Amino acid sequence: MRKRNKPKSPCMPRGCFSRLTEEQLREIFKKFDISQDGRLSKEELKQAFGDLGAAVPAYRAIRGLSQADANHDGFVDMEELDELVKYAYRLGYQVI
Repeated sequence: MRKRNKPKSPCMPRGCFSRLTEEQLREIFKKFDISQDGRLSKEELKQAFGDLGAAVPAYRAIRGLSQADANHDGFVDMEELDELVKYAYRLGYQVI
């Protein structure tokens, strides 16, 4: 007699995780404006992506900066934050 395989659970072994919303990502990035100057430097982005669980936060910071820095000043200001949030949302970070 042939064994039936159980359907695979969409959850990871430790439980289900939910994807961060754009609003949650926005708040996380704002929290990492350590200098409180209303813009995110590459170092602040690196720390934020590290907190989100990126395997290589420095790479994500550079990519996020290239995606969002419309005026090419080397920072993501609050007017550019939406593009950074969209980039991070596409990566599918989850609440752990």
